[in-house]
Amino acid sequence: MKKIVIFLLLSTTFLTGCGNSTHETRYQDKGKVTFKNQNKNVHKNSGSISKESSASASSASASSTNNSTNTKESSSYTVPKNIKKSARYVAHGDLNLPKQFSYDSFGTKLTLDKIKNVDQTIINRPLQFQIKQVRLIKNEAKTAKAKKMVSTAFSNTGIGSTYYTLQIKYTIKNESNSTIIVGGLNYVKLSANYAGTPISNMVDSSAGKQIRAGKTINTTVVTLVPNNLANRLHSCSIQFSSTYSISGKSFSKDSLVTKIPF
Repeated sequence: MKKIVIFLLLSTTFLTGCGNSTHETRYQDKGKVTFKNQNKNVHKNSGSISKESSASASSASASSTNNSTNTKESSSYTVPKNIKKSARYVAHGDLNLPKQFSYDSFGTKLTLDKIKNVDQTIINRPLQFQIKQVRLIKNEAKTAKAKKMVSTAFSNTGIGSTYYTLQIKYTIKNESNSTIIVGGLNYVKLSANYAGTPISNMVDSSAGKQIRAGKTINTTVVTLVPNNLANRLHSCSIQFSSTYSISGKSFSKDSLVTKIPF
């Protein structure tokens, strides 16, 4: 139960709209099978993995969650006064320049390593995905609570105190006349032997959510990046899962695999 609470705490940061836990489980299971069939070595060497979602996700989660359990879990971390004096410190808002840094409420320092604005469209009717931005972030967990949250949210006990995460920001537009249940991502593939999937190393804010007819949502997926891959990561490949109506009618199959350079 605690793991579910933390996962929802992270995922609600990047999502507007409502969801259904049954649908989320359904799509997560599908994503596990899909990528395992394509890359059976995907979960090897997970001990050197990185992570970013704790940072961007958890800082906003404290204010977006009213549940008393979540509030207790997200008690605010106090940033030292001497650190706040740095010209690169950002107290509120997104990091948009390399080397800028901030802290989340759990005690993770997030430093922007790379940022790339993207304008890439993926059409998988009736949905249209518009990739907007890719950010590589270096994370340094300063507290035990920060490390515990990251490990739980990404289902990976091998994450060290310093790790990297890749954040992809995008929009989803429903071009149909019906409410669509979003399947989310089957995977974010970073190399031949590594990818984030619904089973581990990825937090997908869109999976299982609903989009009303003609509406667009802003959302994000965050993937752990192995430390030995961070400095040479220049692209990733993604695949979106199939979509359904509320009644279970199939609207689309999995999208084509798409490469995103950055």
